[in-house]
Amino acid sequence: MVLIRVASESELREAIALRIHVFVDIQKFPLDEEVDEYDQTALHFVVKASEHDRVIGTLRVLNNGEEAKLGRVVISPEHQGQGLGRQMMEFVEQHIRSSPDFASCKQIRLGSQLDKQQFYHKCGYEARGNVYDELGCPHIWMYKDIL
Repeated sequence: MVLIRVASESELREAIALRIHVFVDIQKFPLDEEVDEYDQTALHFVVKASEHDRVIGTLRVLNNGEEAKLGRVVISPEHQGQGLGRQMMEFVEQHIRSSPDFASCKQIRLGSQLDKQQFYHKCGYEARGNVYDELGCPHIWMYKDIL
């Protein structure tokens, strides 16, 4: 049974280590750009295969009032293709819809790496605007209305 929940302090440390492994070690983004000031105020979610297993997926949510911004979305490479990313996205979207902390939220926004756009499209997100460069990687803004 897969567990998806708000990260504890120790799980957040594991989640950041997973992000560094994927975004810095594999995708070659700079370390000083990966962990930033938003990690202090974001709500972090994790995916674990079971209670005592390591973190295998994570994302963070920034509450910007009428908009929730998702970021640092990652599933460990060895667990990709199993539907965990979709499950995590659905769990987080349900949390945003039901949490009083997000009561004024009308939409979710995320900056998708261009080669990940189809994944988010399958999750119900719509691309808007032009492709932009973020640290040498093409991205596009994607949105989903909160119903």
